[in-house]
Amino acid sequence: MVPDGALLPPTIHLGYLPDEHIIALLMRAQKSIRFVGPGLTVATAKVLAERWTELDPSSVEVVLDADADLCRLGFCDGESLRLLTDAASRMNVQIHRQTGVRLCVLEIDGERIIFAPTPRLVEESKPDVAEIVLSPSQGASLHEQILAPRELAPRPLTDRVVQNVTEDLKKSPAQPFDLARQVRVLSTKFQFAEFSLQKAALSRKRVPVPPDLLGLASDAGAEELLRASFQLVAKGDEISGEALLARRDRIDKDFLVPIANYGKIIQQSNRADFDKAVDELREEVKKFQEAAKEKLNAAISKNCAEVIARLLPAVKLKQPPRWRATLGNNPSEDLIRRRLEHELKAAYRNADSYLGKIEIRLIYKDITVEMLRDPDFAKAAEKANLFLAEMYEEYQAARARD
Repeated sequence: MVPDGALLPPTIHLGYLPDEHIIALLMRAQKSIRFVGPGLTVATAKVLAERWTELDPSSVEVVLDADADLCRLGFCDGESLRLLTDAASRMNVQIHRQTGVRLCVLEIDGERIIFAPTPRLVEESKPDVAEIVLSPSQGASLHEQILAPRELAPRPLTDRVVQNVTEDLKKSPAQPFDLARQVRVLSTKFQFAEFSLQKAALSRKRVPVPPDLLGLASDAGAEELLRASFQLVAKGDEISGEALLARRDRIDKDFLVPIANYGKIIQQSNRADFDKAVDELREEVKKFQEAAKEKLNAAISKNCAEVIARLLPAVKLKQPPRWRATLGNNPSEDLIRRRLEHELKAAYRNADSYLGKIEIRLIYKDITVEMLRDPDFAKAAEKANLFLAEMYEEYQAARARD
C-alpha cells in the first residue's frame, strides 16, 4: 500500500539522527511505516514493534541488512533484530534482508526521511543535524524498489540469520573504539583459567579433637576407634561430596588443557559452554548444601555422642591439666561431662560450618606478550598439543573508548 503522502519530497538528514527523533517519527505514524537500513537500536526497535501491533500489519514494511560486523560498529545489535523478527512472526508478516545497506530510509504516512545510521561505538548522534529535501518519489513495495543484482536482491530475514548474528557477537562481542587513538593489540584465542571446587571433600574432613583428650584413650585399640569417629562422613556416602568432585573433574577434562609449570588454558571459543557448565555445577552445589544439611547434622551428632561416651570414663579418672583452672582439683562428674561435651561439640561444630565453605573458584587470566615470546612456554605448549603460532595475533587497532 502506497499512502497518498508518498508524493511528498523526501527529507535527507546529513548527519546522524538521535533515537529520540526517530522514536518521535514512529509515534507520529497514523497509516503506515516503512523502513530500510542496516538495523535499529533496541530502543527504536521496541517502539517500531509496538507500533506494528497498533497499525495494520500490512501497513508496516521493514528491510534490514542484519550483519554482525555492522553490529560491532554500532549500526544495530542482535537484540533489536530478535525483537523485530519476533514481532513479524506474531503477525505472520515478513521482514526482508538486503545486504550492503549503509543508509536508512524511514517513511511515515508517505513522508520519507533519509539519514545515515549512527555508528554508536565510534561516534554519537546529535540533535541539530543538517537536512535536505529532494524531489518526490514513489513506487511499489519497499523491498521491490531496491535495485540490486539478482544475487544481492532482498530476501527474507530468517531466524537462522538472526541466530548466526547473535552467536557471532557472543564469540566476538562489540567494543567501543576511538579511531583517532591507535594501539598495538594482542589478540589470543585462549586464556588461563584457575578452576577448583573448594571444601567439598567432606569424606576427607577430620574433626580437630584436642590431642590431650585423645591421649586419654585406655589403649591403642580404643584410640583407633576414636579416630574413626573423627571422620565426618564415610567415603562413598551420598553426602561425601564425591559426586560434586567428579562433576568438577569432568568439566576440567572437557574444557581445560594443562600446560606443565604454567597452568591450564581454555580456548576462547569454548568459554560460553565452559561457563554454562560451571554455572550448572554452582547450582548443584547449592542443592547439595540444602539437601545434605539435615543428614550431616545427624552424622555429626551421632559421631560426637560416640566419642563422648568412649572418653567420659577415662576423663573422669584423669582430666587434662588445663581444665584445673576452671574446674578446680575435684570437679563433680556433672561438670566433667558438661566440659567434655562442650569441647567436643565445639570441635565437631554443625553442618553449616562445613557446607557453607563449599564454593567454586574460577579466575581467568589473559596471556602476556612476554609469555608468548618465552621459548620455554612454547615448548610446554607444544607438549600439550597446542599450536601456539595459530592461537594469537598482533596488530594495530583503535583504542577502546573510555
